[in-house]
Amino acid sequence: MDSTNLNTISQQVRSLRKRKGWSQQTLAELSGLDRTTIGALERNDYSDLGIRKVQRVLEVLGKCLTLSDKGLPTLDQLQKSKNG
Repeated sequence: MDSTNLNTISQQVRSLRKRKGWSQQTLAELSGLDRTTIGALERNDYSDLGIRKVQRVLEVLGKCLTLSDKGLPTLDQLQKSKNG
């Protein structure tokens, strides 16, 4: 996963938490993690975060990680983006 995708996850976690009106501490308690872990995730600091911790936080927020193929867009996708 490149840093752009990780940054997107960080931004989404922060946005979803705030939308629910939760503090970092509340999200940490609900996900069984420390508040500093939530802070690190929201700062895009993955140096000490494993995938399972990220998954726990996302599950509490009603989200999940998914895999998608990475590569060049198809002709249909290019045409839609040009016309859309």
